[in-house]
Amino acid sequence: MIRSITLSLLFFLFLGSHFMVAQNSDFIMDERDGNVYLVAKFNATWWMCQNLKYDTKKGTACYEDDETNCMLKGRLYGQEAAMEACPEGYHLPSDEEWKELESYIGMDKDELDKKFNRNTGTVGKFLRMGGGLGFDADYIGIVNPKGNSSHAGGRAYFWTSSVDDNNYGWIRIIEKTKDGVERQAYDKNNKLTVRCVKAGVADPLTETEAAPATKNEEEKVKPKQRDPSERKQGEGKQGERNPEDRKRKQGKEKIPD
Repeated sequence: MIRSITLSLLFFLFLGSHFMVAQNSDFIMDERDGNVYLVAKFNATWWMCQNLKYDTKKGTACYEDDETNCMLKGRLYGQEAAMEACPEGYHLPSDEEWKELESYIGMDKDELDKKFNRNTGTVGKFLRMGGGLGFDADYIGIVNPKGNSSHAGGRAYFWTSSVDDNNYGWIRIIEKTKDGVERQAYDKNNKLTVRCVKAGVADPLTETEAAPATKNEEEKVKPKQRDPSERKQGEGKQGERNPEDRKRKQGKEKIPD
């Protein structure tokens, strides 16, 4: 019994040393169509934890051309449409932003730039549906350039905003039966899932550089200069002592009792 508890404790310590869970979560509403999305903060970036549903009218499709799939699981987009689909304040993540997420969860740095399946840190296991981080990649499949739907129930495909040397778009694939995350370059006309991101705001308590003082703050710190016309009677120029006080200090005039 003690050995079992010890092994369980070591397992959780191992997980804790290899990835971090979302630091915070919230909900946002897309004012364009009223859809509400769960978002979670991983490191310094907010990620949508549900697939985008906004209809761009062009360059988008529903799996098997069924609007119910769009309503329940999210829409599928070509890369060009995906670049324009995110709500205000959010954007389609780049290949680098995906790497930052993967590294944060536990993928080795020397694997980040590789193509195809990358297994270190079993990142795909934690990003997939029910993986425990809240990202919950849903396996809604893909619609290819010919309009054919495939891989629903087994694969989740995500666009990035980046392109490779052949002008193909970088993507991520998370499979139900694999613990890694696949990185490939696909024809931009394939229609894939979109998750939007937003850069987080730094905690002011942890800033290493002080923020520039505002005009109001500068006025508080800067001593107020008195107008010469406002000097009291008997005062000389700035820095001069009242002549009467100077006489008293020098003992030339006895201070009356």
